[in-house]
Amino acid sequence: MSRILHKLFANAAFLFLLVSTPLFLMGQKKLLNTPEIEQKFSQVWKSSEASRKKYSFKAKTEVTRDGKVIQVLIEDVSWESNGKQVRKVISNQEAPLPSTFLIHGIAAEQKSKIIGFMSDLRVFLEKYALDDENTRHSYFSKANISAPDARGQLLVTGSDVFTTGDKLKWWIDTRSYTIAYVTISTTFKGVGAEFSATYYLLPDLNYMSQAKIVVPSKDMVIKLQFYDFVKH
Repeated sequence: MSRILHKLFANAAFLFLLVSTPLFLMGQKKLLNTPEIEQKFSQVWKSSEASRKKYSFKAKTEVTRDGKVIQVLIEDVSWESNGKQVRKVISNQEAPLPSTFLIHGIAAEQKSKIIGFMSDLRVFLEKYALDDENTRHSYFSKANISAPDARGQLLVTGSDVFTTGDKLKWWIDTRSYTIAYVTISTTFKGVGAEFSATYYLLPDLNYMSQAKIVVPSKDMVIKLQFYDFVKH
C-alpha cells in the first residue's frame, strides 16, 4: 500500500507548481494588459525548474475516506545533481484493516481502488498546471481578468479548459506576477472534483504551501502540505 501511495504522489508536478520569481519584477506596480500578464507569468514559469531544484523540502500527504484517515505519509524531497527528484519516506502511517480474513481482503481491494482512482485523477489534474505554452496561451486569451483587489491580486478565470463546464481560477499577485491561490472545479470519469492550493513567496521562489483535493460524491479528501524549504 505504501508503495502505491508513494508512486501516486511521486510525480505530482501540479501539486508543487514551484515557480521562481525574477527579482526585477518585485515591486512592479503598473497593471499590465492580458498579453503582458501572460508574458510575465511565462517568464516566471520558464525559470521555475532551475530555481525549485535548488531547494529541498518536506511533503505531507493525508488521505481520508468517509471522514476517516487511511494514510499519512511524510517525505523529504530533494534533487540530485542530474535533476532527478529524490523522495525519502520519513514517516508512513496506515489505518489498520479489519482482522477477519474475508473482510480484510475486501477492505484491501477497496483501498486499492481508492488509490487507483485518485492516481488517475492526479494525472488528470496535472494538466491544469498549464505547463504547455500553447495551452497556457489559450487559457489567458479566453480568460476573464479582474482588476486587482485590496491585496493587489488580480483574478484570472477560465472555463472549458479541458472539460465542458470546468473552471480554473488563478489569483496572481501584481507585485510579482506570481500565483497566490488556485482553485479547480472539474469532472473526471463523470465524478466532480475540487482542487485548491495556497502559495507563499520566498525571495526567489513562489511555492505551494498546502493543497486539497476533494471528491464529494466518494467522500474522499487528500490534504497536502509542503514545508521546511531549504536552499542548497
